[in-house]
Amino acid sequence: MARNPNWTRDELILALDLYLRVGQPGPEHAEVVELSGFLRSLPLANSAGDPDKYRNPDGVSMKLGNYAALDPAYEGVGLERGGRGDAVVWDEFAHNPERLHAVAGALRAVVRANGDELGTPEEGEDSVPEGALLFRQHLRRERNQSLIRRKKVTVLEAIGRLSCEVCNFDFGARYGPHGYGYAECHHRLPLSMAGASRTYLKDLAVVCANCHRMLHRGNPWPSVNSLREMLH
Repeated sequence: MARNPNWTRDELILALDLYLRVGQPGPEHAEVVELSGFLRSLPLANSAGDPDKYRNPDGVSMKLGNYAALDPAYEGVGLERGGRGDAVVWDEFAHNPERLHAVAGALRAVVRANGDELGTPEEGEDSVPEGALLFRQHLRRERNQSLIRRKKVTVLEAIGRLSCEVCNFDFGARYGPHGYGYAECHHRLPLSMAGASRTYLKDLAVVCANCHRMLHRGNPWPSVNSLREMLH
């Protein structure tokens, strides 16, 4: 039987959120059992080597023990042989439980609403602070062709051009008729805030390809306004 894969960033975020709320209870604890069931429902579970043991309550309880080993306030020793990802997620989120809880809540909401549609890995998702599943949902929205068309038409009707909201680049002005009407759209809301909520036209920013890449870079991602300020 193949070994189960290492814990993903999404799973570690959810486990740390539970640890900061309840500590290190045993596998029979109701919230440990609930998290086990939720993790086993994720699209990520398709790579399980041993489905019977994959993220079962014993495994979830042990992961909480790995976090206890990283917690200076924990009075015991915890389980010290965790993965490298444990320390990374701890360092990023343990001192900001409000943000952690928001990300965990958004993860749960997105999976419940769109879990079956989030199974395809995306390039660059491993480096996204909020995890792969929220990133996949973010890209799904930015690729919604109907919504993008309506956004572009609305902007063209209002100002007659599609200029980048960050750097003001206009494909139509640069390339003439060949570039008229071309631009990309970026979802303004941070991943942890967007969740599974409906996307409105005001949530999308018209951007050029270069600025769009920069908006998806960093920890956390910059906002449209903060990226614009970097150009000054």
